Amino acid sequence: ELKRYRLEAKKPSAAATRGANDASRWDRLCENDRVVSEMKDNLRAAHDEIQTLRLTLVSTEKELHGTTIELKTLIREYDQLQIEYDEMAASTSENRDAEIKLEHLTTEHIATSAQLNAVCQQLADTKARTEADAKSKDEEHKKTVEELQFQLSVATTRAASANRNSGEESEEDDQAVLQARIEEKMRRIEELEAAVFRGEEIRRQMHNRIQELRGNIRVFVRTRPFLPGDGKNNESAIEVMPDEESLAIDDIRTSKTHNFNFDKVFPPSSGQDLVFQEVSDFVQSALDGYHVCLFSYGQTGSGKTHTMQGSGNGAMRGIIPRAVEQVLRHATLLQGRKWDFKLSASFLEIYNEELKDLLIGKAPKTKLAIKRSKDGKSFVDGLTEMQIDTTETEIGMQQLEEIMAMAARARSVASTKMNAQSSRSHSVFMLHLRGYNEETGVEVHGALNLCDLAGSERLDRSQVGSDAKRLKETQSINKSLSCLGDVFNALAQGASHVPYRNSKLTYLLQDCLSGDGKALMFVNLSPTTESSNESLCSLRFAQRVNQVELGKATKHIQYKSR
Repeated sequence: ELKRYRLEAKKPSAAATRGANDASRWDRLCENDRVVSEMKDNLRAAHDEIQTLRLTLVSTEKELHGTTIELKTLIREYDQLQIEYDEMAASTSENRDAEIKLEHLTTEHIATSAQLNAVCQQLADTKARTEADAKSKDEEHKKTVEELQFQLSVATTRAASANRNSGEESEEDDQAVLQARIEEKMRRIEELEAAVFRGEEIRRQMHNRIQELRGNIRVFVRTRPFLPGDGKNNESAIEVMPDEESLAIDDIRTSKTHNFNFDKVFPPSSGQDLVFQEVSDFVQSALDGYHVCLFSYGQTGSGKTHTMQGSGNGAMRGIIPRAVEQVLRHATLLQGRKWDFKLSASFLEIYNEELKDLLIGKAPKTKLAIKRSKDGKSFVDGLTEMQIDTTETEIGMQQLEEIMAMAARARSVASTKMNAQSSRSHSVFMLHLRGYNEETGVEVHGALNLCDLAGSERLDRSQVGSDAKRLKETQSINKSLSCLGDVFNALAQGASHVPYRNSKLTYLLQDCLSGDGKALMFVNLSPTTESSNESLCSLRFAQRVNQVELGKATKHIQYKSR
């Protein structure tokens, strides 16, 4: 058709109009050629782009396949790492438990060794005193024998002059009479010594009874034995007297000796069992419906936590586990008399004047607060109470061990120059007792508060002044202990206002220190001469506390209709 148009355009006889139309067609034809050419170019470009996309698709599919394989490999590696992490976490937990057990065993070993050394020292002192007494008595015996022999000789001579024929018989009679008199005197001496001992026991019992009726805060003092970290100087600055009610302490600053008297003084050789034996009657009062408070006081590193909590499950157990065990045993015995006891325990610490629950895993959303109930009794709002089984003593003790372990992990401790495991807070173990007798309808509500106070310390010895956190802890501890001293001073003076609210510690213990309950203070001392200044301050403070009269304790008992 294009050729035909070209031939027609060449004809000379074509008209002008027709020539114009042919020109228009030619233009359209050229335009069509150009469009067709562009479309062919576009088509070739599209084919090239399609080919490129196909190549890209193949490459992408290959990359996707490789990525999928790599992802599966990473997932397998992740699973393997997760398994290794879980194993490592379990191993870390086991290692931590092993470290805690090792720390407990180490502490128990150190305490046992220290107590054994103290016992050996006491045995050596006792042996020396016994040998000295035996030597003295032997000398007295020799003098007595010599005197008796002289008297016997005189009597024999006189008898011989009076009756020379029966001299030998008279001499034998005089010797028998003198021997009988000696034996009679020795028996009399033994009887008098036994009477003195019985009188001393009665005097102690009457003294304790008078102190209880007067409501005095009873004060016990315990001197710990020397520890490996005390250095090579094992010369004690404290001497416990044989009556175990008095002691003497040397003041290295003035080179003077000060004497003190308390309700009970324990030498370094006294074990945990002997210490608890003296406070067992005091703990028993909680089952009778009294509010009982026992708190340990003293400088850091003097053995307060060891006295209150101890270590292990054997002879080194402290007052807290032994007290709960005694309560559980008596509660089990009283079941035969139709008594039903319910026990619950709480454990908190006062750290920088803030209450912290030691029986929860994470910090609560709201802070703990001390509040007053309708009957005027103080309690900690929101504090965890964990039940302790009273039907089986073993089960109850296992529950207590879990509570103690949980509290030990959560309590604030740190290392200082004076103590490698220094408590940086006051801890309070609370045991709530509720008993009901089905036959008589009697209901009792007792409470046992066992407080392990943080130790007072001097910055020049603990050397925590460079650490802002430790410095704040020390200031908070010393301030709360100072507030405790202000409370005791106000009670001793019979002041109309007692500043219980000046610190969380005194506000928490207000019921026990205001005459409603019974209170016992355990003063722990370090035997080293370097600590004699702090020990002397603790003893003077304890002497003031011992004079405080709270009045007769209140027994919380109700009678309900059966």
